[in-house]
Amino acid sequence: MERAGNEDYDEDTEKKGLGTPATRAATIESLVKNGYVERVGKQLRATDRGKELVKVVPDEVKSAKLTAEWESKLQQIEHGSLPETVFMSGIQQFIADMCRKYGSVDKSVSLSDGGHEPIGKCPKCGADVVKGKFGWYCKGKCGMNIAKVYGISLSDAQIKGLLDGKSTSYTSKGKKTIVCPEIVENPYNGKMYYQWKTERGK
Repeated sequence: MERAGNEDYDEDTEKKGLGTPATRAATIESLVKNGYVERVGKQLRATDRGKELVKVVPDEVKSAKLTAEWESKLQQIEHGSLPETVFMSGIQQFIADMCRKYGSVDKSVSLSDGGHEPIGKCPKCGADVVKGKFGWYCKGKCGMNIAKVYGISLSDAQIKGLLDGKSTSYTSKGKKTIVCPEIVENPYNGKMYYQWKTERGK
């Protein structure tokens, strides 16, 4: 994101790339949270849902050139060479043009939560594990908590590893916890739930 679209900026442009370090981090977290990107080790990879989104978003919107143009105009506003009202009028006109050009519904592509392929079988009941709005879950709704361990959200890679029979781990408040590909019972409010077995890390 820091170097994205740099070829579209003028040489004397003060700020290049997409966003600032702070907004980039927030953007990445939002993409991960909404299922468009997943973390694999130290890498970020687009999910199937993210790839579908890129396909349906108009070129004018996803082009870094648009950001370059807007960043340039924001700098002009900052330096007093462009009135804010002129910039906002341009934004409103751009949105109106996009709505007129792409206002029809394309039913050939769906970004619904149900579009994910199963990544494995539930260790408790054997039903498919798929991704929904709030993370991976068992389609059999057997009470197995696939996505979290004591409130800690597991990454897609960690969940896939557990479903493949591999242990994983996470660190919270300076303490390491090992998550094992085994099931333990967790009674709560008179109902029995199931989650991954954990061990204290060394």
